Amino acid sequence: MKALIINSFGGPEVLKTDELAIPKPGRGEVLMRVHSAGINPVDYKIRSGSMKMVLGKKFPKILGFDVAGVVEQAAKKSRFQPGDKVFAMLPFKGGGYAEFATVSEDNLCHIPEGSTMKEAAATPLAALTALQAFRKAGGIAEGDRVLVNGASGGVGSFAVQIAKAMGAEVTAVCSTRNIDFVNSLGADKVIDYTSEDFSRLKTRFHVVFDAVAKSSFRKNRRILSRGGDYITTVPNRGLLWHKAFNFTRKKKADFILVKPSGDDLEIIADMMARGLVKPYVQQSFLLSEGSAAHEMIETERVRGKIVFHLV
Repeated sequence: MKALIINSFGGPEVLKTDELAIPKPGRGEVLMRVHSAGINPVDYKIRSGSMKMVLGKKFPKILGFDVAGVVEQAAKKSRFQPGDKVFAMLPFKGGGYAEFATVSEDNLCHIPEGSTMKEAAATPLAALTALQAFRKAGGIAEGDRVLVNGASGGVGSFAVQIAKAMGAEVTAVCSTRNIDFVNSLGADKVIDYTSEDFSRLKTRFHVVFDAVAKSSFRKNRRILSRGGDYITTVPNRGLLWHKAFNFTRKKKADFILVKPSGDDLEIIADMMARGLVKPYVQQSFLLSEGSAAHEMIETERVRGKIVFHLV
């Protein structure tokens, strides 16, 4: 099979296509023919070597955690059968940038009617991050006020839509050029961070979700309501210090480390099927264009998501 791999850590130029053996599914897994694979900021961080202490230095590595495609092989008693259109988030061993991938049935979900392979591939990691972040904050009730920082990116664009689907009143933060896009996601109010400091708002929020990890609990604490939660996607020393004292505080700080989950994807797929959540794909690339794709994701200026399209 064709795969996009790295044999060393470095810049986008270390991404190379190669021919590898098709993986064999183990017990409880299916073999998927990948039609599209999502590209996430964590991918370039792994490629650069900044996560080697966690994920190891074994090469070759196939990056990528989001896959959408068709079941190629499954056990006879599996609820998934050859020909089924499916999508999933892979665990942190990766393997998405390839023509075939093995996927645990526990992490797999049928693609909802009306969604394309590209849209499905753009969904899992980002949408699961948003859904699991809101759950970690204690859930969202009808009428809760939620602020999403980084609302135009992959995680943020899903967070706005998922929060709205749960009945929240959503304030979204983005740059000037993305205001129209974020409005189209259904945000109740959009803040342009280039002209207004959202941490000085008079509104108090039940949840502040920093989807791009560009702000801080200290800065956002004043806009949290009593019992409110600040959630970010990347922990740091300051956040961990504040989190350690959550038991003494009325306003809490936390972070989300996303986990693959077919059950959670079912929730998101239902929202997609009902038109409540719509993935946005800014651009698609071939595997042979891996370096260009990573140059784009590394700018951290992608609107929605970018994906590889293989079929």
